[in-house]
Amino acid sequence: MIEEHQLKELLAPLLMVPADGIVRETSLAGLNNSLGEVRLRLALKRFGIELPGRLRPLTFGALDQLLRGAMPAASAPAQEMLIAHPVPAADGAGHLRIGLDVQDIDTLPLCHDYWEDEFYRSVFGNSEIAYAVLQPEPRIHFAGFWCAKEALRKCDASFRNIAPQDTVIAHDETGRPYLLWKCPRGEVRLGHAISISHASNLAMAVVAAAPPAGMPPEPSESTIPLAQNTTHAASSDKRRRLNALMVSLFLALAASISYILLRFFR
Repeated sequence: MIEEHQLKELLAPLLMVPADGIVRETSLAGLNNSLGEVRLRLALKRFGIELPGRLRPLTFGALDQLLRGAMPAASAPAQEMLIAHPVPAADGAGHLRIGLDVQDIDTLPLCHDYWEDEFYRSVFGNSEIAYAVLQPEPRIHFAGFWCAKEALRKCDASFRNIAPQDTVIAHDETGRPYLLWKCPRGEVRLGHAISISHASNLAMAVVAAAPPAGMPPEPSESTIPLAQNTTHAASSDKRRRLNALMVSLFLALAASISYILLRFFR
């Protein structure tokens, strides 16, 4: 069990305050987001403690009290148990799905060596670190990668419990980003569309999923009278084209919103 003074020393660098300045009423609002939760959980694991559930305590006192009943950190379940196969790019009904995430770049920790830092090694894949460290300001790109990982989880709940470093942002020969899932059988390229923007102190990413081009119509054509097959196939094709157009329009809208946000916070 972690002692109170140890917990204060653990939180001090995360909250950017001296350990002796932390009291029971000290707010943990700065950690009340997905990135802050990951940093807190990683820090607690150094003491063999896992924060129960998806809880985000609001104060130091609430966290200390919660940890009194916390269980030791358990090993993560096998990836095969979380997702048995790569998920489709849309739900069974062919509905468009969208995920959006915005992150303050300054909330990512500063470090001298991103390859050795516990946070970056635990959250990002080797290829992502290799890409970011070649840029003038690596944290800008790490923030964009983080937003993309979070946007994927908001777009596709199948990835909610997959470790962040197992969903990787890669780039094709033109520099366009795409998503990889590092599953036990190897790397799988996902069909989700992705857009990442960053400027000033904000990063933003949008992930969209639409039915793949080969998705069979719903219901199956084998259950539809022959006279209706042509009409149903045309309707299904039209729906796929409409979903693809919606993805493009949403990505353009997200880019515009990102620009407005970045101008506002500049």
